[in-house]
Amino acid sequence: MKLTISLLFGFATSLVHAAKAPNFILIYADDLGYTQTSVPMMKDRPELGHSLHQTPHLERLAARGMRFSNAYCPSPVCTPSRASIQFGMTTARVGCISIHDVVMNKRKVDFKKNHSLAEMLKESDKGYHSAFLGKGCTPLGWFKDHGYDETDFIHKHPNGNAHGDWWEPAEKTLIPADDPKRVFSLARNSIGYLEKRASDKKPFFLTISHYALHVRNMSLKSTRRKYLDLVGQREGIDEKIPDISKFDDNADEMPAKLRSHWERANYAAMMEDMDTSIGMVLDKLKELDLEENTYVIFSSDNGGGASNKPLQGGKARMWEGGIRVPMIVAGPNVDANSQCDVPVAQWDYLSTMHDLSGSSVPLPENLDGVSLRPVLEKGNKGKLAKRDTGFVFHFPAFYTIPITSYRDGDYKLMRHLNTGETKLFNVAKDMGETKDLAKSMPEKKAAMVRKLDAYLKKVGAWTMEEVYETRFEELDKWISEKKKQVADCKEELRKNPKDKSHRDRLKKAKELIAKLLKTRSEVVANQASSNWF
Repeated sequence: MKLTISLLFGFATSLVHAAKAPNFILIYADDLGYTQTSVPMMKDRPELGHSLHQTPHLERLAARGMRFSNAYCPSPVCTPSRASIQFGMTTARVGCISIHDVVMNKRKVDFKKNHSLAEMLKESDKGYHSAFLGKGCTPLGWFKDHGYDETDFIHKHPNGNAHGDWWEPAEKTLIPADDPKRVFSLARNSIGYLEKRASDKKPFFLTISHYALHVRNMSLKSTRRKYLDLVGQREGIDEKIPDISKFDDNADEMPAKLRSHWERANYAAMMEDMDTSIGMVLDKLKELDLEENTYVIFSSDNGGGASNKPLQGGKARMWEGGIRVPMIVAGPNVDANSQCDVPVAQWDYLSTMHDLSGSSVPLPENLDGVSLRPVLEKGNKGKLAKRDTGFVFHFPAFYTIPITSYRDGDYKLMRHLNTGETKLFNVAKDMGETKDLAKSMPEKKAAMVRKLDAYLKKVGAWTMEEVYETRFEELDKWISEKKKQVADCKEELRKNPKDKSHRDRLKKAKELIAKLLKTRSEVVANQASSNWF
C-alpha cells in the first residue's frame, strides 16, 4: 500500500511539474528593420522608434516585457537565419549561409541530423505540443519532418515567400483583400491553436512566422487610407493622394510625383496590419489565462529593406542595419518595461527555451547559443555563459557584397571576402559604424581576425573561393544542358520544319541561355568587386 501511495504521489507531482512548464510563442517578422516599429529599442533614444509607423500592440508587449538594444539575427537574408534559429547554431556551423546556398546543395547538407527547437522541447518529457504557422525555410522543407506537431503547410510546396503573395502560388490564386500578407488568417489559426492548448492544458511552443514585411507589400484599404492622409499632411500635399498601386489596372492614373508617397503609406499600413494581427493573438492569450505562464518573443529574420538609420545598410548587407534587429521578450520573471543591452543572437533561443522549460536532457555539444535566462531575469546584471567565440555572421554570397562580420564585446570586425580588406568599429559607442578603427587598433584587429579564422576553420565554413567555384559549376552545367536542348530542337526541326512545339522549345532554350550567360557575367563582376556598399 505504501508503495502504491508513493507511486501515486510521484505521478501527481510529475503532473504538477508538467503543468508548470512554461509556454513559448515566437513571433517572427520578415524583413523588419531595427528602427521600423514605433518601439525604440533604446528607451532613452526615442528617435530609434519610427515616427510614422504605428505599432501599439508591440508597444504594449514592450511595456510588460524587455526590449533588447543589441539583438542580432543570424544572417542579413531570410533562409540562413531561419535555419540557424531552429538549431541553435551560427549559419557557418549549420551549413546554410546564403539564399540558394550552392555549396550546401552540392554537399547535400542533412538538416535532419540536428535537433530543432520543437524536437528539443519534445525530448524534455514535459508534454510539449508544437506548431509552426506561416513562412518556413526552403532547405528545411516540411516542418513536420523537424518535430512540429502542427503546421499550416497545406499547399503543393512548403510555405515560402510566394505564399505571402498568393493564396496558392502554384495556381497564382490571389490572397483575399481582407487578409493582406495573410496577417489575419495567421492570427486566426494561431488563436485556434491557443484555444486547443487552453483546453487540453498541454505546454506549447507556437511559432507565428509572418510573411510581412517582405515584398510584395500589401495592406488593408482602410489602413492604407489612414496613412495616405497622414503622409499627405506631413508632406504638405494639398490634394488627396489617390489609392492606386502600380499593379492596378488604372495604374497610369497615379501622378508620378505621388507614387513614392503611396509606397510609404502602403508600407506603414502593412506594418500596422501586422501589429493588429499580433494584438489579436496577445489579446486571446490573456483572455485564455495563458499570458502569465507564456514567454512571448518578437523579432525579425533580418534587417529591413527600408531605411534603418542611424544604422548603416540593411537587408543583404553585413553592416548593423542588416543584422541588428528589434527584439522584445515578455513572460515569467521578466521585468516590465525593462531593457537589456547585453548582445544576444537568435541562435540563443534554443538553449534559452531548453533552460526555461526545465529539461534535464543534455543539449547537443555543437551549439553556439547560450541561455538568456540570466538577462531575462536580471537584465544587464545577468551573467551569460561564456561563448565559444563571439558573434560570427559569415556571408560568402555570390550575388551581393560578400562580407563576414564578427562581434566580440563592444567591437565588430568586418572582412570583405573578395579583397580581404578589414574594418573595425566600436558598435557600442558607434552603432552607425562611422569611424573605422582598423588602422588605429591593429592589435585588436589582429586578435579578432585570429579568433574569427579559428572558428570558421573549426566549423568547416564555406570559403568564398568554394562558393564562386560551385556557382560557376552550376551555371555552366545549366548552360551546357540548354545548349544541348537547342541542338536537339534544331535537329527535330530539320526533320519536321513545321513542328511548332519544337520551335517554341528552341526559343525558350535560347532565351534561358541568354539569361544564364547574363547571370554568369554578373557573378564574375561581383567576384571582382571591392565595394563595401
